[in-house]
Amino acid sequence: MSNIIIGIIARDETINNTNMQVITKNNLKYLNNKCNFIGILNYNNDYIDTKILDICDAIIFQGGSDIYPYHFQILQYCLDNNIPVLGICMGHQIIGLHSVGSTSDKDLTKVDNHNDKTKLHQIKTVPGSLLNIALGDTYTTNTRHEFALNKVSLPFKVTAYSEDNIIEGIEYIDNNHFVIGVQFHPEDLDTTENLYNLFIKEAIKRKKNNNK
Repeated sequence: MSNIIIGIIARDETINNTNMQVITKNNLKYLNNKCNFIGILNYNNDYIDTKILDICDAIIFQGGSDIYPYHFQILQYCLDNNIPVLGICMGHQIIGLHSVGSTSDKDLTKVDNHNDKTKLHQIKTVPGSLLNIALGDTYTTNTRHEFALNKVSLPFKVTAYSEDNIIEGIEYIDNNHFVIGVQFHPEDLDTTENLYNLFIKEAIKRKKNNNK
């Protein structure tokens, strides 16, 4: 098992009338027995003590429905400290919003045909992109989101689209950073191990280079 720690940003849930912050089990599927992982919790959804971020070698923003200021604080910390990031669904949207200087989900676009758990759809990846390396030229994925990004700005670029031109993947252009956002849920698929392995590999490499 690799000696790295991946932080997973917990999300708000209410279960049996009890407020919780949770990490869905499938977000551990491709990490289990490959690295260490911790949940990053926030009691009041405000800014977070960066001491917890200091011990993380990579960060996963899992899916959810509520975007808070501390999400952008964590992302900026990762960008400033060259910490690999994988953003899933809402996490992908957080990265995209950050790229255009927004912190509001009001700057997302409502999509009516991408939120059906019974359906799959195809995406196309940009040749030479990290997603292309991990998933191939085309990829069949789940359909589980109500909102999507309108655009992203440099230093990010779009690297995957759906057939109806929804932004499905974004990446940081600078080779010194490893930041990927995907609109779909790779943790709930059985064919995305290459994506997680690439993410873990980058965390190991950067930890070694930083002598962390």
